[in-house]
Amino acid sequence: MPCLSPSEQLIAAIEAALAALLPGPAIVGYSGGMDSSLLLHCAARSERVRGRGLRALHVHHGLHPDADAWAALARTRAQALGIACDVVRVRVDPRGQGIEAAAREARLAAFAEALSGGGAMLLAHHQDDQAETLLLRLLRGASVDGLGAMRAVRAHGAGLILRPWLDQPRAQLHQAAQELGIAWVEDPANADPKHDRSWLRQQAWPLLAARFPALGERLARLAGHAASVSDEIEALAAAQLERLGGGDPASLSADGLLDLSEALFGAVLRRQARRLGVHPPGFHELRRIRAEVLLAKPDANPVLRQDGFEYRRYRDRLYLLDQRSAAPIGELTIEWPAGQPAVQLPGGLGTLALVDAAGDAVPAAVDLRIGWRRGGERIRPVGSAHTRELRLLFQEQGVPPWRRERIPLLWHGGELLAAVGVASSARLAELLPGAELRLH
Repeated sequence: MPCLSPSEQLIAAIEAALAALLPGPAIVGYSGGMDSSLLLHCAARSERVRGRGLRALHVHHGLHPDADAWAALARTRAQALGIACDVVRVRVDPRGQGIEAAAREARLAAFAEALSGGGAMLLAHHQDDQAETLLLRLLRGASVDGLGAMRAVRAHGAGLILRPWLDQPRAQLHQAAQELGIAWVEDPANADPKHDRSWLRQQAWPLLAARFPALGERLARLAGHAASVSDEIEALAAAQLERLGGGDPASLSADGLLDLSEALFGAVLRRQARRLGVHPPGFHELRRIRAEVLLAKPDANPVLRQDGFEYRRYRDRLYLLDQRSAAPIGELTIEWPAGQPAVQLPGGLGTLALVDAAGDAVPAAVDLRIGWRRGGERIRPVGSAHTRELRLLFQEQGVPPWRRERIPLLWHGGELLAAVGVASSARLAELLPGAELRLH
């Protein structure tokens, strides 16, 4: 078998990464730097890759005075290879996360949009990038799943992100770029030590590599091992999430969570948060959830707030809630005039309607009023000879305290007809025969 040149080896790696995929476009993430320029050239030299509908994507971050010129140059150089290049302008908001993380988030959003019709986004990350990412995450206190660093293949949007060169050292790429005579743009930010990755690459990495030969290969290997362990933990976490959830995605068994190992405990809560569209809790938040919420006194009503959401415990359940869904309505009263079939409720509660057995709207036969709990309310539930305190009914049915303040109470005059979804009185059926309350 003939010996392949550096560029031929890199082309073969791209073709191998795409070979197992269903048909779909191949998009090169093209910054104009050495790595992505080489990726674009190698992809363009492969008829197999071109046959998938090859194009380039340049993300315009707007962070440098030359950003417009770089975008124009990216288009020109891609067109010289016979490849269309889309330039996508993004807004980078560094508040709360730093400029590097914000730029990465903006890029990923642009990639997801480009993959809305499927296909694969090819990125030029290599073995040294992988090793640097692992080191940075170690220094920032990442968990096991974070140490898995970058994946060679991962789902993104409606398509995939592929990194076909993760096992190739930077020196191999540099040699191939020289072989092909490729020109590229050097972003000054890559040499600015105020950025963590630049500082690591320019100052710390040469010292470490001089002391520890094959540093990049060894760290990349560790990232691969961590990724494998992380995948196993995630599989266990998925099973535990279903078991502890009991059909409710917003709550988990508190005792069940406390029985888990620390790694699995964190993986389950992070997976639940992602499922609900919440930023996953970090190391310190996980410790606080365990200590301040799960291990609080049995009669306490603990709460831990984070990014507009909150963790609460009630009895043996840990709840993850949007703060707005747990906010009490307060001393508000809504009139429900006779003849009106429904009334809109505040606080995102929806619409309260009267319907018949077929689900058709029924107008209210009498004037009604809707209010919310103030304390001391009593109702005589259907089948009961005596009135009961609403507080006791809530306790018996396991209604969490924050939900009690949001349950609509239906009144006629001074008589409580229903606590919607909890209890209704025989008087309700007398006043509204053939009708039932429905909240939607």
